[in-house]
Amino acid sequence: VVLENIFFDFDKDTLRPESKEELDGLIDLLNLNPNVTIELSAHTDRKGADEYNMKLSQRRAQSVVDYLIAAGIKKDRLTAVGKGKAEPKTVTKVIVKKYDFLKEGDILTEQFIEQLTPEQQDMADQVNRRTEFKVLSITYNLE
Repeated sequence: VVLENIFFDFDKDTLRPESKEELDGLIDLLNLNPNVTIELSAHTDRKGADEYNMKLSQRRAQSVVDYLIAAGIKKDRLTAVGKGKAEPKTVTKVIVKKYDFLKEGDILTEQFIEQLTPEQQDMADQVNRRTEFKVLSITYNLE
């Protein structure tokens, strides 16, 4: 599941203020489902070296985990994973509604983005700078 509104500025691992509303919804979901554990994966845009982006994305994933822990979610229910730029975003219907120059199914690879206008490149890079979560287990603390 993509957390659609988790945003990071270029080369930063600090959550932008508008990200907190989306994360508060995730906190509610986790509180309603106390037996769920999740993996939070963070992704970077195409700029920068692979190794640097892996470290940056790990810090971004950890910043999301830290926010959830500060809100009372148990640390052992959360796993932070940095993906760097290795998994470019595939455009969804939701993304097309916001960015009409993209088509559903487009994959925001470096080669694809470089064909866009500079303004569109900035927007596509922002889409790639994302955080997603997936459920790892639904049996946390069940005996």
